[in-house]
Amino acid sequence: MKEYLLTAVGVIFLSVIVSLIVPDGKLNKTIVFIMRMVCIFVLIQPVSGIFKITDADIEEPIFDYVYISKVYSDNQSEQLEKIIKAKFGTDSDCEVVIGYDNGQFKVQEVKVGLLVQDKEIIDKIYAYLEESKYINITVYAKST
Repeated sequence: MKEYLLTAVGVIFLSVIVSLIVPDGKLNKTIVFIMRMVCIFVLIQPVSGIFKITDADIEEPIFDYVYISKVYSDNQSEQLEKIIKAKFGTDSDCEVVIGYDNGQFKVQEVKVGLLVQDKEIIDKIYAYLEESKYINITVYAKST
């Protein structure tokens, strides 16, 4: 508030000084008009702050991160199923859970359900996922 008052007094004082220094004529009227407009803008500045919208006023996020995470999760799950089919020759039901945390989308969990009961393939897929830097990995044989 102190800064605002000093600014307002300074602008008004400058306006008075300029209007006294400038000689009479067309230029005087123009300069006095401009200085009065500056004074008016400085004086109404606090009122304009009432109508200002800032980021802090917006409570809802602009993006729907839950929806984006779901789409991203579905896509990653589908791609992982294709990779497992190509690398290991077995059908699978994959679920990659992706969440939004601290400004980034991160994999939170990976579940792979296999249609075969082969422990060796389960171990190989688990090792592959671990090597690929996935976290919270669950690989299991689905019961038929």
